[in-house]
Amino acid sequence: MRYADKHCSCTEAFDNNIHTYTFAGKCVATGKEYSVTVLGEELYAYRRGAKLQDAFKSLSAEDREFLLTGMSPEGWTKTFSDDEDTDDVVTYLNQTS
Repeated sequence: MRYADKHCSCTEAFDNNIHTYTFAGKCVATGKEYSVTVLGEELYAYRRGAKLQDAFKSLSAEDREFLLTGMSPEGWTKTFSDDEDTDDVVTYLNQTS
């Protein structure tokens, strides 16, 4: 969560006994606002040393990518849209979920 910790705002919520944190910031490729909401228990697991992909099981690979690098799904497409391997990369990211 290198990007999220340094460049995003964080809002905590507790609704219907579900504790969440929403990280919001600008995509490094598009400059557009993007946000990711994580479960409190998953954030706790990550802060205790779990790997990002293991801690945030409820998140898509794309949302984990934003937390780590600041690249939103739209930014990924914009950056790599001319690359024939874009679909292969997205498929790979989804498989690591």
